[in-house]
Amino acid sequence: MNTIVIGTGNVGSQFARIFGVEPISSRTLDGLTQNADLYIIAVSDNAVKEVAEKLPKLNGIVVHTTGSVPMKTLKSVDCQGYGVMYPFQTISKTRPLPPGKIPLLLEASDPDTLEKIRTLALQTGFTNIGLADSEKRRKVHLTGTFACNFTNTMIAISQQILDDCGINRSIITPLVEETIAKLNTISAKEAQTGPAVRKDTSTLSKHLELLDNLKMHKEAEIYKVISDYIMSN
Repeated sequence: MNTIVIGTGNVGSQFARIFGVEPISSRTLDGLTQNADLYIIAVSDNAVKEVAEKLPKLNGIVVHTTGSVPMKTLKSVDCQGYGVMYPFQTISKTRPLPPGKIPLLLEASDPDTLEKIRTLALQTGFTNIGLADSEKRRKVHLTGTFACNFTNTMIAISQQILDDCGINRSIITPLVEETIAKLNTISAKEAQTGPAVRKDTSTLSKHLELLDNLKMHKEAEIYKVISDYIMSN
């Protein structure tokens, strides 16, 4: 299938690489033709509607790639069918990923369109493919924020503290890798370790005092809220 990727950011660049095409700008739509088989709108959540409203009549299928935008946002596009190809993965433009490493959630306006985008995804190398309507996809997107975005911020705080005491950041890499590896055999709750799950209030107080000494007051608030959550569960 002839594919056009609209969007040159992280997701757009990744999809363009996977489908073997050059992405086009979502602002100018330079290079857009009306006879492609598939149009992938790979832009930020708040830009999907704007891009969709600029599209002319298209002879192919139109999909967007976001987790929190309803599929019906594309309903007004004059096209063969519409849907969603949502990559549930953290994606950076500078770090290519094989499609087999990207779980893909699909939704479509009709069964025929769904089968076409599913077949294309399989042919392109995606192996972990599931179905999720707009409501389920919103919830999955939320879990990604907790599991990835918040986790990444916690690691960034750890790196900041390591930088402060002159210890190489790489020391936490094996710890993070083992934390994730455990999820293959036990639940995250079962794998929980540390002072909060032990209700070790003495250590918790020392950590909060240290954060205060480092003038990391916002980080101390985060530490306390999450520790209280762990202790209450």
